Amino acid sequence: MSGKNDFLDLIPEFLEEARDHITSIEADLVQIESALNERRQPEVETLNRLFRAAHAIKGGSEFVGLDSVEEIARALETLFNFMRNGDLSPNLELINASLAAIDRLKSMAAEPASTTPGIPEETATTLRDLTDTHLADRTRRSAATVISPTDLFDGIGFTVSEYVMERKARRGEFFLISIEIERYTAGNQRTIIELSATLSSFGEILDTVNASGPENSPLIHLLYHTMLEEQALSLSLPALEGLSLKKVPRERLEKLFSGRKGAVSERRTPPHRPTSAPPEQRNGTPAPLTHEAPAPLATPANGHSEATDILVDPAWEHCTEFVSFFIEQEQYAVPIFLVHDIKEMLPYSRLPNQPLFVLGVVNLRGNVVPLFDLRRILGLPQRPFDRKTVILILDIGGKMTGCVVDAISDVVTLEAADKQATPLLGRNITADYVRFIGKDKKSGSFLIVLDIEKSLPE
Repeated sequence: MSGKNDFLDLIPEFLEEARDHITSIEADLVQIESALNERRQPEVETLNRLFRAAHAIKGGSEFVGLDSVEEIARALETLFNFMRNGDLSPNLELINASLAAIDRLKSMAAEPASTTPGIPEETATTLRDLTDTHLADRTRRSAATVISPTDLFDGIGFTVSEYVMERKARRGEFFLISIEIERYTAGNQRTIIELSATLSSFGEILDTVNASGPENSPLIHLLYHTMLEEQALSLSLPALEGLSLKKVPRERLEKLFSGRKGAVSERRTPPHRPTSAPPEQRNGTPAPLTHEAPAPLATPANGHSEATDILVDPAWEHCTEFVSFFIEQEQYAVPIFLVHDIKEMLPYSRLPNQPLFVLGVVNLRGNVVPLFDLRRILGLPQRPFDRKTVILILDIGGKMTGCVVDAISDVVTLEAADKQATPLLGRNITADYVRFIGKDKKSGSFLIVLDIEKSLPE
């Protein structure tokens, strides 16, 4: 990064914020350590919280030019991202290494002048090497490969791994955000650290590049990913002085992946088939699931699509009918082509040493079906099952999977005009689990359409 001295006055503000994040990470790591010692798996929301805190430290340290802090925070962010995506299982060795990294960050926050610019941080190197040893070969190669050629991003040399780009390109939008620091701070009475916090609430800053603007004034470029569409993001960042926003065209992303084997393979629209016989709700009233629906996508045996199938998903694109349901007071939905059946709550058998969101297995007409508690997956506490509790039986990649929800609602029709990406501020769900926000024209209410294949663990 260049021009770091321009941000020295922001260091105290950053360090104050960083200390809060460090405390949060340490508490969550201790919680995970305790869970592992008790042979329990960590909560999904705990892993998401770890990632968000490490990401915030990394982003802020990039802005103010604290290289050593950034290096350690980036190593932690990478590790926590693998954990929350299910590519790496938490274990005591990784947690202890993370706690050692947090101890180092605490000492840096207390005495930032003690670090030596340009000298690799041994703590970060150890954590990166340990992370690599626990990854599958394909994931390791993907994470080590940078795929952001400058001609796709207006000549700006962002550094983003293939692993991150593949996952982010599946949904949401990419933006180039350029900020003339002096104009921005003078015209808006806001600091870059405050802007970073605002952007982080809507999406994720993937990389930061410092440059020189008019008359050699400091200029900073951000590669930004968000679930918001361009108009919604513009409304969220209204006419800020010294800030420009430019959407990365979809064709650029296609070009980015087109040189890689199978990177943008267009999925064929599956043949249509009728859904199963209309399932009965708890009260015996048939649920209105009598529509024709496309068959599930052909995916690998684990039920998840390959990372190479990124940009095109005709089944989702052409689906207009969704099964809606309640969790707590919030209304969610999944596409009807994934819903095989809806069952009243069934007896289930627990399995040893499983995360809390894995309830166990149920016997469905002689087939053993895994059963997940969607409340737990979305970060909500478990509650007693009642007469309204139902199981959504989903057909994902040819495998039956059960999801327990609080109550079934209806079949909702959502046309293209009823769908939009919207921030989930104040909601107990990570944006990575959301396909889009829909509006039910009959009731006028909004519902969160889940990317259920992404939400469920392998």
